[in-house]
Amino acid sequence: MEEIMKTLIILAHPCEDSFNRAICDEVKQHLEYKKHDVKIRDLYKLKFDPVLKEDNYSSFYQTELPKDIKEEQDYITWAENLVMIFPTWWNGMPAMLKGYIDRVFTNGFAFRFTKGESEGLLKEKKAVVFQTTGQPEDIMKPNQLVSSMETIVDVGILDYCGLDVITHKFFFSVQHINKEAREVMLKEVNGIVDIL
Repeated sequence: MEEIMKTLIILAHPCEDSFNRAICDEVKQHLEYKKHDVKIRDLYKLKFDPVLKEDNYSSFYQTELPKDIKEEQDYITWAENLVMIFPTWWNGMPAMLKGYIDRVFTNGFAFRFTKGESEGLLKEKKAVVFQTTGQPEDIMKPNQLVSSMETIVDVGILDYCGLDVITHKFFFSVQHINKEAREVMLKEVNGIVDIL
């Protein structure tokens, strides 16, 4: 019997009719067609609290996890693949997603830091990142904005936690292109997640 792959989509966009939502729907539909078990964590719909409070920080070593954080960690533990979908706001990820990472990717769960060395604990999981922006590619790339965001997300967060980042795909000028151009982008999404 063929093993069913388990994929978790983390979506961080507040609008139901956004292109980010369209990417999420496309990934879900395509992976389910490929017999993946797909779960979605829509952070805005869940009203996830992204604020890292002092009591959360004191519990950084997995001793007294809040219920909402334990639930998210259980989803990540379940998954073999993580697909992150988010817009670019002020040349970074939305505060909602940053707060999710701050609170959920804790020491003792996503990584372990002891004796001056860190170890990623989410090994053998793959990650794909889809990031949208209203800015054109010919402005962002020459100013090193794409490479800086790739370094922060792929190296500073995901790789640090042991995840194997397969692709970090940027979609440029999404607010300014026509429906046909967006359809081409969605077909590209399918080709990327085929590798999962």
